[in-house]
Amino acid sequence: MQIVTASQMRQVESLAVDAGISLDDLMENAGAAVVNQLEADFGPLEGEAVLVLVGRGNNGGDGLVVARLLQREGADVTAYLMSNVGSPAEKLELAIDAGVAIVRFVEDASQHKIRGLAASSTIIVDAVLGTGQNRHISPPLSGQLDHVRRGVASGDTPVVAIDTATGQNSDSGRMDPNGLPPSLIYQLGLPKVGLLRNPIVEPQSSAPVLDMGIPRGVDAGSNLSLMIQSEVAKWLPSRKAVSNKGSHGRVTIVAGSRNYVGAARLAIESAARMGAGLVTLATPEDVYRLIAPSFADAIYIPLGDGEAHDELMTSIGRAHAVLIGPGLSQSDAAEALLDDILTGSGTRLPPTIIDADGLNLLARIPNWHEAVPDRTIITPHPGEFSRLTGMSIPEIHEDRIGYAQRFSAEWKKVIVLKGACTVVADPSGETRISPFANSGLATAGTGDVLAGMITGILGRGADPFDAASAGVYLHALAGELIRTELGPDSMLASDVMQMISEANLHLS
Repeated sequence: MQIVTASQMRQVESLAVDAGISLDDLMENAGAAVVNQLEADFGPLEGEAVLVLVGRGNNGGDGLVVARLLQREGADVTAYLMSNVGSPAEKLELAIDAGVAIVRFVEDASQHKIRGLAASSTIIVDAVLGTGQNRHISPPLSGQLDHVRRGVASGDTPVVAIDTATGQNSDSGRMDPNGLPPSLIYQLGLPKVGLLRNPIVEPQSSAPVLDMGIPRGVDAGSNLSLMIQSEVAKWLPSRKAVSNKGSHGRVTIVAGSRNYVGAARLAIESAARMGAGLVTLATPEDVYRLIAPSFADAIYIPLGDGEAHDELMTSIGRAHAVLIGPGLSQSDAAEALLDDILTGSGTRLPPTIIDADGLNLLARIPNWHEAVPDRTIITPHPGEFSRLTGMSIPEIHEDRIGYAQRFSAEWKKVIVLKGACTVVADPSGETRISPFANSGLATAGTGDVLAGMITGILGRGADPFDAASAGVYLHALAGELIRTELGPDSMLASDVMQMISEANLHLS
């Protein structure tokens, strides 16, 4: 599903009109979709007090359609007009004819009405500013919204924003301090990039994308897309009934050190649970002794002598995918091993993932990207990305999507920039964004699980961009399933790993 900027959304609407759908039809469709979603989320609203905050322009027009349709459903609707300039006059007249109570801010000089309505309503619908918002919120609107916020706080009323929350720029994602924080955002037609740059609500669970009747084939021309469940299965290689372990990929994982035993353990089991046919772990001897008794499903290469080195290079040469880095440490020995794998051995590297300490070691190598094969998958969090790029972490957070795209093209690598709404960028420019923002995944080891999952998919023969995207989505889905059981505070990386199988079943 394409992700759009405000200008791209306007282009989509224009193309829809060219295809025979009027702007009025789009507005009516949008309003009906919002009402249906409200009833799906909150149940029947007959007899319930609903406050619709109405701004000028199309967003206000959408709000008036919602107000009219809810009133006809039996709700007790008040439309509060936030501006002297009314929304489309015909939509206002239709709302009045349907029995919607109208309050104009010019008649509410003290703004006691808006505060009282906000506190006493079952739901507040925010239709004040849409995707075209691009300036700071100033009086009188800032004062009105302050009273709404106070009313919401006293009445604990949910705020449902239409398309974009008032105060959030739909392109940059920045939230104006005078804006109205939403409980839910109902995005119209296509997801907006600002929400994924700065997820003020969790997109997967709290920002559904509603169908407003845009015809099939209308293209926004965006190279950004939102990962959706129906697409993920297409990125995974199929498993044939007549097959063997070699049919589903041999993967070699170079991971682990004395202080980071768990990283190697999480990575190999995650690769196996994602369907890799044969998993080999190359790890120091003392790590091998700790892991091998607890996981009989892998082959082990205990590192430490020349014979083990040769065995590792043979394993890499036969592998369908290689993962380097989880828990590897940043020791001189680890650095020498990485350098040997990349440049010194003469062994052909299969499709490769570099993660964690592997990335920190890469950052020490001048022009490291020239030594790493094109379309290698790298999986940095913002700190690791900072070390690779020389940029500050705050600078990266200003435009995670843009910087992932820029360096993916420059380095010719598939970049998985981890965080809320993880970004997966391909050197071609195509970029996919995860819809999940789960604070429970912010715990040690979850990155090792993700790296192992991507490795398992890559080893089965998936394209690197598809493998990275599928791994990110399924990892986040597994995390979401755990969060619903345990809550975000109690989640462990091993819990996420154990939920991989359940996440896979959700695709079938």
